[in-house]
Amino acid sequence: MQLSNKFEELVLTQLESFGCFMGVKHLVVYIASAKKGEKACFELVGQWPKNERSLQPIADDPELKVSSPNRRWYPIQDKDILIGVIRVETDFTRGEWPLILDSRLKALSISLSRSFSIEIERQKNDKEINYLRSQIGFIIHQLRNPLAALRTYAKLLMKRLSSDSYSLEIIESMLLEQKQINEYIGSFEKLNKTIPITYDVGEERLLLPPDINAKELITIKDILTPILERGKANAKLQNKNWHQSTEWPDWSVREIKSEYRLIAEIVANLLENACKYTEENAQIGIFLFNSGIIVFDDGKKISSEEGEKIFRKGYRGISSKNKDGTGVGLFLARKLAKKIGGDLYLLENSQDNQFNNKIKNLKNNNVFYLKLPIEQLHK
Repeated sequence: MQLSNKFEELVLTQLESFGCFMGVKHLVVYIASAKKGEKACFELVGQWPKNERSLQPIADDPELKVSSPNRRWYPIQDKDILIGVIRVETDFTRGEWPLILDSRLKALSISLSRSFSIEIERQKNDKEINYLRSQIGFIIHQLRNPLAALRTYAKLLMKRLSSDSYSLEIIESMLLEQKQINEYIGSFEKLNKTIPITYDVGEERLLLPPDINAKELITIKDILTPILERGKANAKLQNKNWHQSTEWPDWSVREIKSEYRLIAEIVANLLENACKYTEENAQIGIFLFNSGIIVFDDGKKISSEEGEKIFRKGYRGISSKNKDGTGVGLFLARKLAKKIGGDLYLLENSQDNQFNNKIKNLKNNNVFYLKLPIEQLHK
């Protein structure tokens, strides 16, 4: 096994920390090695003192074939698997080793055993990661081709259907979705490379959102429009009744920092759930208010007992037991909402005075309220 330089430095540090203790003259660490088609042997990993003469392999050293009162061997092993050995040379002549020295050397062997096990596991993980990266890189490369082809075909259709305004709207929506997928692939491609990971990173860093440009200014209307078009199209396809605000609040049309692009991801998640967990002819909708956004549906009512549980990671509500899903959508949505200074929760009383008459008839509906940091959005 090829050990990393850092690991070899770690072994030397452990040996040096032992020092010249109670007559110890020489410490040598060997690791078991078995190449294909060759006899297993022990390879030198490190020794103390470092300026010691160059040592022969164990099998070729005639001195090691004869027992000696001033030499002992300590196994480096993980359970029943022998990983290597520690060779200890002392200036003892009678073979009586102090108990404290024996205890220290056993502790050293245990420490090295665990270090070797971690190194072996690390190398195994590195190989798996490198393999997965190469496969993901290949898949990303292959995805680019059909995506480009879809865009080409869509543009050809636009030319052919130039007089059909309704069909053109659908094709334009397809092009927007193609662009969004392309951005996600670009984000995924970046994640597939070696990147510095900060300790406060969360699950949302995985794909949400793609390629944010910190200097870019956006408007909530611009980022929500394609999401609402997608929701409207899904509702029509599934024979569900779609409702949405006809007016955009002031805060939704002002230019703001691109970090608030997360709002589109949250809304997309809520609308996807509304379509997924409702039956045919259901009511689905989204309204924008001065204080935030609500997304509602008249699917199976979520009980007050489940009102908080559904935001737990991995929790699947009663209405979703027989549906596909992982139980992380609402967990991530709330986490993203709090990240931008807002919140997300299920309204138990949908006739709250902070909303107008548009939702007075939603008493029996599931109403999710995305509370936004309006003051910050107005800056």
